[in-house]
Parts: sequence; structure tokens; C-alpha cells
Amino acid sequence: MSEPTEETPAEVAPPAKSGSKIMPIILVANTLMITGVLIFVMKRPSAQAAGDKEHAASAEHGEKGEKGEKGEKGEKSGHGEKSEKHGEKEEKGGHGEKAKGEGHGEGEGEGDSDGLGPILKLDTFVVQIRADEGDRYAHMTLEFELGAESDKKSFDSRMPHIRDTVIGYLSDRTEDEMRGSEGLSQVKDALTKKIDAIVPGHRLHGMFITEFIIQ
Repeated sequence: MSEPTEETPAEVAPPAKSGSKIMPIILVANTLMITGVLIFVMKRPSAQAAGDKEHAASAEHGEKGEKGEKGEKGEKSGHGEKSEKHGEKEEKGGHGEKAKGEGHGEGEGEGDSDGLGPILKLDTFVVQIRADEGDRYAHMTLEFELGAESDKKSFDSRMPHIRDTVIGYLSDRTEDEMRGSEGLSQVKDALTKKIDAIVPGHRLHGMFITEFIIQ
């Protein structure tokens, strides 16, 4: 009879060892999967938040761009209004200048633009004045401001009487009486009253001494 073979425990051990090696691999794989899921879940809100920030920034930039365009349009509109107002002012100023020019043209001959009336220049007077020692002569040129150009005829027709009055008045004056601006002012006041009596109607509006020398 043959002896029965005995089974050794070493032949049964390998399956148990292979099962023990698979379990750690499965655990590691599960751990990696869970870690990956957690990382994905954690990164997703941050990415969404970044997208929201980018959207908000682009929206804000768009609003600023619209405001900038509106500001530029408003500024251009303001400049346009200013230009229109300036044009209106220039147009009004042009009308004013035209009106002044027309007024000046109508009043030409009546007087200058500054309100000065027509001027009548008299020939220079050379009169011997009163002096204690020696002979003294006053050289004086007078110019009359008249109310109108037509008044010159009235003065020209009475010129001999006017010159006689002026010479008579100056011949009675002394050098001291005609010295300085105060003395000349008194001479003009006195002659104005005398000439107003010769030419009626207060047509003499002013008197100017344009030349005066005593020798």
C-alpha cells in the first residue's frame, strides 16, 4: 500500500499574502480619489469667485467707459454751447459796432465820436499888454468848440467884432494876470462871456488856448 501524501501549510499561504497586498493599494487609491474630489470641490468656488470678480471688473470698466463717453459728449456739448454763445456775442457785438458806425456817420459834421463839437480856429492874436517897464506882447491862438457845423457861419459873420473884443480884453491885462493855469482859466471865462453876448444862443460850447507866449 502506498503511503498518503501529506499537505504542507506552505502551499496554502500565498493566496493569503496576495489578498493582504491588494487591501493597502485599494485604501491608497480611495484616499487619492477622496483627496482629488476635495481639491476639486475646494478649487471650484475659488474659480467661480475669480470669474465673478472678472465679470464685475469688466462691468465696472464698461460703466466707466460709458461715463467717460457721456462726459466727453457733455464736454463737447458744453463747448458747442459756449461756441454758440460766443458766436451770438460776437454777432451782437458786430451789430453794436455797425450801429455805432451808422450813428457816427449820421453825426459826422456835427461832432467827433468822443462828443467834441466842430472846432473853429481863429488867427493868432498878437497884443501889447500892460507892463510897467518896456513893451510886452502876448501871442495867443484860440480855438472855439461850437454846437453844430452850421454855427460857423454865425461866428464868421461876426468875426471882426469877436477879434476886436479879444484884443481889447487882452490889452488891458498884465503879465501877472495871465500867468499860470489859473490866470489863463480866468481869461477863457471872461472871453467866453463876452463872445456869448456877441453870438446869441449859447453856441460857444468851449474855448481852448492852443498857443500862448509873452515876449
